[in-house]
Amino acid sequence: MQTSRLVAALGALAISGWAQPSASLAGPVTGFVFDNQPGAIRPMLGIPGAAYLGPAAATGLESASVAPDGSAALAVQRTGKLVLYTGLHGASPVVLAVSGAVASPSLFAWAADGSAAAVYSARTGEGQMLTGLAASPAAAAPIDLASLPGPVAALACDGQRLIVAVASAGGGGIGGIYLAGAPESGSAGLQLIAPAASPSAIALAGSSLFFSDSQAQQILLVQNYASAPVAVVFANDSGIRSPAGLQVSADGQRLFVANAGNRTLAVYDIASRAPVASLDLAFTPTRLDRFGDASVFLMNGTGQGPLYVVRDGGVGKTAAVYFVPAPSRHRPVRVPIRHT
Repeated sequence: MQTSRLVAALGALAISGWAQPSASLAGPVTGFVFDNQPGAIRPMLGIPGAAYLGPAAATGLESASVAPDGSAALAVQRTGKLVLYTGLHGASPVVLAVSGAVASPSLFAWAADGSAAAVYSARTGEGQMLTGLAASPAAAAPIDLASLPGPVAALACDGQRLIVAVASAGGGGIGGIYLAGAPESGSAGLQLIAPAASPSAIALAGSSLFFSDSQAQQILLVQNYASAPVAVVFANDSGIRSPAGLQVSADGQRLFVANAGNRTLAVYDIASRAPVASLDLAFTPTRLDRFGDASVFLMNGTGQGPLYVVRDGGVGKTAAVYFVPAPSRHRPVRVPIRHT
C-alpha cells in the first residue's frame, strides 16, 4: 500500500475551482459548516494561503446540516422547530419553515443533488423524507422506526427513501442496513438489506451502497440495494479501524474511508477493491461529508481545534488534507435573512 504523510497547509482551502464569491461576505466562500458551540452556521472564507472559519450567517440553532453543494442548510431552532435556509451564498439568504416536520431531528442526510433529504428524531423514534428543498420544502408523513432492533447509528437518503444503519442491541433483533419507504410512496415498511452488528457509516454510488461495520472492522458493498440487494465484503484489511465516514469519489472510481481507530484516511480502488493509499492524520476524524465541491470532504466538526478537509487529487494522484483555523473573534458581518 502506498502511504503518504499528512499534508497540512494553513488556509489552502481556496484552491482554484472551489471558492465561490459571496455578495454578503467579504472574500471567497468555500462552504458552510455548523459550529455547535455558538449554535451558528458559519462560512469558510479563504484565498490561497489564508483560510479561516468566518462570522455567523445564522444563529440561535440547536443543530444544522449543510447541503452537499453548500447552497442550503436544514437547521433545528432552539424551540425544536425545523427550518430550511436557502441561498446561503447570496446577498440575502431566506429561511423557510418546514411544515409537518418531526420535532428535534438528531440525524440528517441529503440526496446527492440537494433536492431532497431525510431526517431522524431519536426523541420521537421517527424518520421522515423532505422534498422540494430548492424553494418549497415539504415533509412527507413520518415513518415509525421505533420497532428497529437497536439505535440508529447513521442515515442516508437517495431522494426516494430513507436508508438506516441500525446497531444490534440484543433481544434477538438483527442490526444492519434497513430501507424505509414513505407511506405515500407505496413502499412503506422496513426492509433489511444487509445484516451487520455495528454499522457506522453509509455512502451511495448509483445502484450500489457501501457501509462500514465497526465491530467486524469491514467495509461492505450492497449491489442493487433498492431492487435486488446482494451484500458482499468490499474490504477486510488491517487498515480498517472504527470507520467514521465513507465517501465515493466524484468519478466513482475510489472509495474514501475515514478511520477513527487509527487516525487514517484510506483510499480504495472500487473496481479492484484494493487499497491504493493511506494518509496518516494528526486528528481523529468524526465524519466524511461532501463540502461544496464534489471532490472536497469535511472530516470533523467544530471544537477546540481546527477543522480539516480532504481534497481528492484524482486518479493516480494523492489526496491532500488541509486544516482551517476557527478564530472565536471576528469583525461582525451582517447577513440579512429573509423569513417567509
